[in-house]
Amino acid sequence: MAHARLLRRVMWTLALMLSLTASAVVRAQPTPDASRNAFHTCDDRAFLALTMARNYLMTGRNKDMVLPHLNGNADAEAMADELFRRVEANEVRHPGQFAADVLTQCASDEKLQVGAARSLIATCFVRTDVAFFMHGSRADNLTQVEAVRRVSGRLRARDLYPMWLITDVSEAVYRPAQAPELRPLMGAVAWGCIHRRGAASAAQPASAASR
Repeated sequence: MAHARLLRRVMWTLALMLSLTASAVVRAQPTPDASRNAFHTCDDRAFLALTMARNYLMTGRNKDMVLPHLNGNADAEAMADELFRRVEANEVRHPGQFAADVLTQCASDEKLQVGAARSLIATCFVRTDVAFFMHGSRADNLTQVEAVRRVSGRLRARDLYPMWLITDVSEAVYRPAQAPELRPLMGAVAWGCIHRRGAASAAQPASAASR
């Protein structure tokens, strides 16, 4: 039953990301604040890529967990085809890697600065797993203590999923009277990580030069 709930959740998340990406096409039309619109477009594309890759890889490379939910969206179907091809060629091994590739390509096309290396961005997208599973734990009516235990037990690689992150996300999910929306929560985890790690990487050469 828990596995079935998880599958329903990943399918719902894919449908949500696709609807947000479709709305980004409208937002991306020329405006006085084109850079903001470009950022939202790339952000939405990256999260669609992340969700596609998560659905595909979590279900044993089952294309039926991806394609039927794209509603004939040609851009999304092209992204899915790229995902399938690159996974089969062993070029993509985890969802965060594919999301980082899509984000950096979109940022290059839109002349945006992401502020971190692609490998660091991939790690930050992987860390959105904490938000995904913590949000699902509250939906399953677990207490915060139970949710932390479940998520920390499922996501055991502490270099990727440190306990401080699991604890912080649990506070964001459980403190409000109503659970926050999943997509903004995942975005906060990813972009907070990208900005933090990008700033740390930029500071290292300056620190070395000062010695």
